[in-house]
Amino acid sequence: METLRLPATMESLESFRLFVLERLHPLEPTAEMVFKVELVLEEVLTNVIHYAYPETPGEVEVGVALEPRRKLSVRVKDWGVPFNPLERPDPNLSEEVSERPVGGLGIHLIRHLVAELAYQWREGANTLAFSFMLQGE
Repeated sequence: METLRLPATMESLESFRLFVLERLHPLEPTAEMVFKVELVLEEVLTNVIHYAYPETPGEVEVGVALEPRRKLSVRVKDWGVPFNPLERPDPNLSEEVSERPVGGLGIHLIRHLVAELAYQWREGANTLAFSFMLQGE
């Protein structure tokens, strides 16, 4: 897995996006798949940037691997506040937007766009791993 580690700032988003897309390019993804990958990556990284390091600056690492059968695996790792987004319940989408509590839509969206999703807290780090199947899009 190739990795890129940068400060957990909004200025790092574009570098992470280009890093992932460069590794995705050999699989000749559809425009729809590129959109999904970019959307999920931005949602995950934005959450890390805004919430992982409430008191001091930190770093985030993105790892990317091309797996057999046209599978793209991505891992986002930070050393901030422990947080398992998979423990968040799905939002009640039948409620009016003004009635819903803030938060939860991002992880809901991610769950529906990726093929696999896993979280782990180990050795002082949050790791969110997700994958996309490019076969039979």
